[in-house]
Amino acid sequence: MKKETVALHVAFVAATMLLPLILTSYGLKLTSEVLIIAMFVMSLGLIIGFAGLVSLGHAAFFGIGAYTVALIGEHVDNTWLLLIAAVVTAGIVAFLSGLMFIRSSGAYFLMITLAFGQMLYAIAYKMEGVTGGADGKAVSESFNLGFGAIESRLAFYYVAAAAFLACYYLLRVFLSSPLGKGVRGIKENESRMTALGYNTHLYKLTVYSLSGMMAGFAGALYAYFNQYISPDLLHWMFSGQALIMVIVGGVGTLLGPAIGAGFFVILQNYISSYTERWPIIMGLLFVCLVLYGRGGVIHLTSLVWSHLQSKRRTGREKSVLPKEGSGFESLKG
Repeated sequence: MKKETVALHVAFVAATMLLPLILTSYGLKLTSEVLIIAMFVMSLGLIIGFAGLVSLGHAAFFGIGAYTVALIGEHVDNTWLLLIAAVVTAGIVAFLSGLMFIRSSGAYFLMITLAFGQMLYAIAYKMEGVTGGADGKAVSESFNLGFGAIESRLAFYYVAAAAFLACYYLLRVFLSSPLGKGVRGIKENESRMTALGYNTHLYKLTVYSLSGMMAGFAGALYAYFNQYISPDLLHWMFSGQALIMVIVGGVGTLLGPAIGAGFFVILQNYISSYTERWPIIMGLLFVCLVLYGRGGVIHLTSLVWSHLQSKRRTGREKSVLPKEGSGFESLKG
């Protein structure tokens, strides 16, 4: 790894950990929410940008993680066990559903995941005795990793930040592994990978299950963060918002979906504090970004940075060029 790359990663981690120094109490709460949603959106960005699986029911796994904490938490008070249960449950559901869904692709995959998510939403909505139905359910358990209950906003921010960084770097390791490279190859040309002897269905099922597990983990943290859950966490509209965040941040990148999540959540909170018609304004902003900023925020930033770098190089080249003369300087003296 190059020294510049290492320095960028160190700066990224340091900035994440030192951010509370400049944030207010409300800023800490909002940033914690952004980090949790960013993990969820990164899990969706993984299957969209690197496996070519566009899902409109990914919120199902987020909701499963949240409901696992709320329901099992009534009988178990161990946070570690609840987090593991949320990840495992979401992973099992992702694996079993993936066995049926992975063989479809394109619009068919999109629609079948939409139907699946709405089916779970309907179950949560109708089972009022268990899930609370439309009224939702309060999360009674506090977040405790064995060092005492984490109740302050600052402490929970560091939990969310550590979880976000761990998920981000685990995804980087996964995509650099032979399995991750195989998944990328399937997105580029599945027919060629099949001809080379790769079991493409198994590769896609693996990354789909991993994505579901990460979404379930994010949902579990969100249940602790919000202390309340409702069937809306399973609804297709939440999946649609996550899809918008991936597109806005940058498809095919790891950090792009996280940036899109921050852009969406912060902008939504800011605009909604001024007007009740914030969805119209946000819709117009996103339409403009998709039309004129193809590739998302991270690609726009990369283009601007490349443009500034090229300008610097051009300026340096001009500074070292010899001054133009009349051609008679060599005759002087």
